[in-house]
Amino acid sequence: MKKTTFLFLLSLCLAQNGYIGSLSFDYSGSESGSFHAELNDSTLGGATATIIIDDTSSTLFIAAIQAIDSIYFSALFIYMVADYSIFMSGDWPLPPGDILNPNIIFGFFPEIDTSFFSQFSDLIPDSIGLDSTFIEDLIDDLITIMINESYLGITGAVNLNHIDDDSISGSFDVGALQLGFPPGVISISSGSIELSGVVLPQVEIKDDPILPDQVTMYPAFPNPFNPTTTIRFTVGARQASLLRVYNIN
Repeated sequence: MKKTTFLFLLSLCLAQNGYIGSLSFDYSGSESGSFHAELNDSTLGGATATIIIDDTSSTLFIAAIQAIDSIYFSALFIYMVADYSIFMSGDWPLPPGDILNPNIIFGFFPEIDTSFFSQFSDLIPDSIGLDSTFIEDLIDDLITIMINESYLGITGAVNLNHIDDDSISGSFDVGALQLGFPPGVISISSGSIELSGVVLPQVEIKDDPILPDQVTMYPAFPNPFNPTTTIRFTVGARQASLLRVYNIN
């Protein structure tokens, strides 16, 4: 549960637009298997995404976790940058055109244990100041972990077929390499992304009308032409009150 909670807390920390849903693919090579992460009541995994918008660019960060058992899980992280302030659909080929300033980083971590997440949770301090510097430093640290420890995507592409405030859908086929001797090589195929926008509840304050605890009407003065009376009322609120009197005859 901690690894899933961290995933969604991270999205909340980064998010200007948040998404949740499912992500799946098959992989073969040095390691083989199927990956399926879907957010529901019966699993500890799921897929989330967040869009961070700047004046001249926008960033999409996708994170997905598949729980294998109580100890082991697989994780996928995709970092994508667009040179416009509104993130739109399109293709992000691998390898990126600028290696020193990549517009896409694709990192897959198959079958790792829960201790892996300690390095992620250490990135977030007890007291968070959600300014631009914190977010930039956090993303830089996440990217460093992806490059050093994951199966890093080096060929193929990620395609976003549709993206707006309500949903993200896309596909990907990627060849990935893991550093080491000998290096690990896997082929990722039939990748599918299906995410829905997170709608946060609107918080409103409504003033409930205050009703008098007691209303007393005294007898009218004995003036047949212009009788008058006094109405006294008490309410529990310690504030200025207004009594409206309506003639319902």
